[in-house]
Amino acid sequence: MASLTAYARFAPLDAPESRGVVPGTVVLDARGNVLERDGSAGLRIPTTIDRVAPRMLQATISSEDRRFVQHFGVDPIAIGRALASSSASSGASTITQQLARRLYLADDSSPLAVRKAHEALIALQLEANRSKAEILQLYLNDVYYGRGAYGVEAAARVYFGVGAANLDLAHAAYLAGLPQRPSAYDSVIDAAARTRQSYVLGRMVDDGWITRTQADAAAAERIDVLPASLPPIAHQFVAFAQAELARLRPDLAGRDGLIIETTLDAGLQTESERLVRLRLEALHDRKATDAALVAIEPGTGRIIAWVGSATDGDPAHGGEIDMVRTPRQPGSALKPLLYAAAFERGYTPATPLLDVPSTFATDEGPYTPANFDRSFHGVVPLRVALASSLNVPAVRTLDAIGLDAMLEISHRFGLTTLNSVESYGLSLTLGSGEVRLVDLTNAFAAFGARGMLAEPFAIERVRDATGRIVFARTPVAARRVLSAEHAYLVTDILSDPDARIPGFGGVTPFEVPFPAAVKTGTSTGFRDTWTVGFTPNIAIGVWVGNADGAPMLDLAGVEGAGPIWRDAMMAASLSRPMDPFVRPAGIVEATVCAPTGLLPGPDCASPTREIFAAGTVPTEREHYYFRDPDGRISIDPPIEARDWARAAGLTLRSDGASASRDSLRITAPVAGTTIYFAPEISSSQLLLRAVAARGIGQVTFAIDGRFIGEAPGTDPWVLWPLELGVHTLRASAHLADGSITTVTSAFEVKR
Repeated sequence: MASLTAYARFAPLDAPESRGVVPGTVVLDARGNVLERDGSAGLRIPTTIDRVAPRMLQATISSEDRRFVQHFGVDPIAIGRALASSSASSGASTITQQLARRLYLADDSSPLAVRKAHEALIALQLEANRSKAEILQLYLNDVYYGRGAYGVEAAARVYFGVGAANLDLAHAAYLAGLPQRPSAYDSVIDAAARTRQSYVLGRMVDDGWITRTQADAAAAERIDVLPASLPPIAHQFVAFAQAELARLRPDLAGRDGLIIETTLDAGLQTESERLVRLRLEALHDRKATDAALVAIEPGTGRIIAWVGSATDGDPAHGGEIDMVRTPRQPGSALKPLLYAAAFERGYTPATPLLDVPSTFATDEGPYTPANFDRSFHGVVPLRVALASSLNVPAVRTLDAIGLDAMLEISHRFGLTTLNSVESYGLSLTLGSGEVRLVDLTNAFAAFGARGMLAEPFAIERVRDATGRIVFARTPVAARRVLSAEHAYLVTDILSDPDARIPGFGGVTPFEVPFPAAVKTGTSTGFRDTWTVGFTPNIAIGVWVGNADGAPMLDLAGVEGAGPIWRDAMMAASLSRPMDPFVRPAGIVEATVCAPTGLLPGPDCASPTREIFAAGTVPTEREHYYFRDPDGRISIDPPIEARDWARAAGLTLRSDGASASRDSLRITAPVAGTTIYFAPEISSSQLLLRAVAARGIGQVTFAIDGRFIGEAPGTDPWVLWPLELGVHTLRASAHLADGSITTVTSAFEVKR
């Protein structure tokens, strides 16, 4: 009696939400799918009653407490039976009594009759302070369904891989029958589990929830139960998410009972993993053993998919190394940043660039880049140079705008691994630095978000075992890293299939049935291949290579990473919109003459429409094309491109007319250049280079009046040991008429 009195004074009750079993931590995707869980401690995924299928509510009431809505927490007949016999079954307990026993009496060792009385007292208090909906919600979040699943949401995920809101009649009746004997029913479908399901369906018919026809149909429906043990999904993403939590909230790291809600799309993740492995199988003969993929939402930074590797931990091919976070050389995938910086300095998609043999002076000596196809294309618009990934125009552009400009925009776009400034040269735009796939993909996402860069993140919020939010990501506004107009120019070029033709031909793996911008990259020696592309809705980056850096067999980005990128982009389009790119108000159109980028002159043979940021439309007219009295068109390209034009079979304007106008030009060093060199490199030499009109036999070079050397007019260049100070380079040559032409270039050498 004393014990009963103690319980009678037990008021108010402790908050029931805080008294349930504390299970292990579970990591969920954006739709509540289980990515990883601590199976030894069980799991609970708190939910609200409005997010549980009505059929599940009905099945639970019918199977456990059919008069739940009418009573006040106890069933007088059941209590009398319990008091009359200590051996009486407790199965007649109401839902409220079961909840009272689980939350408050788990350690009560009193005789059965006394425990039933305790249940009744606590049940009455619960009913006095909680609504029926609240009590049913508490019960559904706490009841044990087997397989370590506490609560209906966890059970629905563990048994069927769906949320509690999506349970149909057959699956709801199956789950509602499990709490009676969870250890006996939690195996793969067996006769006992189906018998219990039929019992629940029968009770639902008796209670008027369903008809007999509905019950029979549900009983005949196939039930597929997931295997009791499933491998974790996206375990390298989960590791990234857990590291993110430890960084943002170290007090929560390692705590039990957490529900970590992430940004991942488990469906796209699973399909991406399948596609990566499928495509990689076809590349084994090209000596490619690994691949990685990451998908990020432009403008928000939400990480949607993360395939860290495709080796399944094989130690012979990199083990568990996460190639999404491992810096590697991106090849030409950096070029969009170069040209974005060029746009900020007055370049336009129509700007003519030279794709001709070129040599540049570097601290390591002369540098002569080549295109991937080992050919040259003469004078090309910037649009073609970027879309076709031509190397020589990119290096010439970097040489013109400066390495500092390239590094500054790279850091602005979040490529923080590009920090060894002293080791980079003009080859940086061809990918000589190392970047992480996640950072490069996020940088491309900024183009898709009209120049707005968001920080990539994995965790949306964290709840404890009661469902209380203990961490929620504070929305961080994306920051502008590029004007919307310049971002659109890059996007429009990267989504232009016609501009890709000179570099990739007419058929590529990049064609998708919606607007998408894409860029490939291949590092030196075929050690890394990349494809990164985006729509306004998603950015996907793919890397293919070997984790140990071993070279592949002539495998380029278009062949290695390109098909995986297309497959993943198509898979993503099945579950999310693929909106068109929206042209900013500050973009205008004009007709120019290709490849000059100027307004068409009277003889322009190639007028074309081009887009420009407002204020950059050219005002000068071209004089590249000339029509002779017979109507034939000839061209007058820059000196550097004349040999290319002749080799290409193009008709040139009279060499005499051109020679009188521009017969000799110094191309390196450009006037006003400041050159830095490290004093510990005693052999630093500067390339002195000029271009000469056809017919010039020899070009003489002198520095500050001192003879340096002579070179043939077909390719005039010499090397000069660097000396500190201000210098004047003089180049001179004899013209066909016997006169001498001389040009100069002043420059400075500093430490």
